[in-house]
Amino acid sequence: MILPFLGDLSELGLAETAGVIFLLLTLAIEIGYRLGRRSVVKFPAKRGEGSGLATLTTGMLGLLAFTLSLSISFAQNRYEARRGLVVAEANAIGTAWLRTQLIDGDEGPMIAAKIEDYAKVRLDFTIAGADAEVPALVARTNALQNDIWRSTQVVARRTPNPVTAALVTALNDMFDISAAQHFAYESSVPTELMLALFSGALLTIGALGYQFGVAGERQLVVSSLLLLMWSGGMLLIVDLSQPRMGAIRVDVAPLVRTIQGFGSG
Repeated sequence: MILPFLGDLSELGLAETAGVIFLLLTLAIEIGYRLGRRSVVKFPAKRGEGSGLATLTTGMLGLLAFTLSLSISFAQNRYEARRGLVVAEANAIGTAWLRTQLIDGDEGPMIAAKIEDYAKVRLDFTIAGADAEVPALVARTNALQNDIWRSTQVVARRTPNPVTAALVTALNDMFDISAAQHFAYESSVPTELMLALFSGALLTIGALGYQFGVAGERQLVVSSLLLLMWSGGMLLIVDLSQPRMGAIRVDVAPLVRTIQGFGSG
């Protein structure tokens, strides 16, 4: 039941996701508080046994903090991978374009023009704001790769020399990086880790509410601040893990500068 819910949650916008997370954590602490108050009523002898409960709650908070930091690390690593591949792809496209300038005849400018179109498609792929836009951009990328490769084959077979060999190598690198970028954009924080974080947060915050209920103190201000902090941390993970929905996006300046460099070439 929870796994499909997490999938639906990732499709929401950031504001909606933050609201849902905060609401569920608030519900968990309230349920925990009411259970704690009921426990005190039914078992009055437990009223003075708060020290052991506080120790257990502190341990749960520590484990939850570890899970949160681990999840943020996973999400950040995937973000860094995407960002690094943007730079690598821009460099590969620029290198391939420059090597077309060394090709004699009409094929050089023709291949260069196709690489320019290819760079613009790759930029559109990187800045696409919705998953629905991706299949068409991937199809366009594949079509341009095949077109560029066919044109390069003609040149390489007609004049096999170090210049054409260097162009072939540059194109291979350019194509390989696009495949790596596709994978990086599809890779996110493992669902199992998100499930552990989400479930652990609900249980831990519920236990904290239970402790407040046993003590008879709600601590509204402090607990609200804590829920805001946990919601913010979990929202950060969702933002980093979803490259097309969040506010934290990969900087596309390297690709933009590469495209601008075509005009000055």
